[in-house]
Amino acid sequence: MQTAQSDYFSAYRQLKLTRDAKGVLVVEFHSNGGPCIMNAQGHTEFVDAFYRIGQDRANKIVIVTGAGGDFIIDVDWSSFGEVSDPEVWSQVHDEGVQVLENIANIRVPVMRRSRDAPTCTRIIHCSPMFIVAGEGATFRMSRTTP
Repeated sequence: MQTAQSDYFSAYRQLKLTRDAKGVLVVEFHSNGGPCIMNAQGHTEFVDAFYRIGQDRANKIVIVTGAGGDFIIDVDWSSFGEVSDPEVWSQVHDEGVQVLENIANIRVPVMRRSRDAPTCTRIIHCSPMFIVAGEGATFRMSRTTP
């Protein structure tokens, strides 16, 4: 049974938000329903989304996942503009910091659900309080810049 959706649930193109009657919010990253290829619009929207998730007292647990078990499979760097321009990169950097701060400020348990053998390649993948992964899961950090 789903509870009434908050007004922000349908505000984001790369996030599908659903919450059950017990307050379990599932945040699914996607691109047109498939695995998420992050773009500039999504990057900006993630800041607002995680802020609003943290402010919504109806959320009791937050589960972060991706469509088809994949989280963010790639980044469309061309959508950001000229990332070597200091002003452009400053915005990308600032948004990244704000997303992490907003996730850290969510006052309920946040879990990252992975399929059997995911590889953690971006900071946001490793930021939740709990990471639920299969026995063969591996985590590694890689550069997030183009």
